[in-house]
Amino acid sequence: MRALGIPLKVITYVTGISSKHISNLLKKVVENGWRKDWVLLNDHLKDKLRPGRKKKITPKFKQKVINAITCNRYGREKSIKMLAREIGLSLLAL
Repeated sequence: MRALGIPLKVITYVTGISSKHISNLLKKVVENGWRKDWVLLNDHLKDKLRPGRKKKITPKFKQKVINAITCNRYGREKSIKMLAREIGLSLLAL
């Protein structure tokens, strides 16, 4: 809407998003390579990678959880205690 020249006040009224947030989004998409004559893609809105704590869930552990949930030979729901015991996770970590 902003690329079409619609004022921020109108965009804020229509979307319910604050003008500050719209300005920040516009700044982000321009930094990510978007131009007014282009179609806006999800790649233009992606956040940058941030430093921080590494993920504790490895792909191997993730697959183990998926297998524990989906592979029940009786077709019954499993309790959280049973799932934790199967994948080797402490209930205190949940």
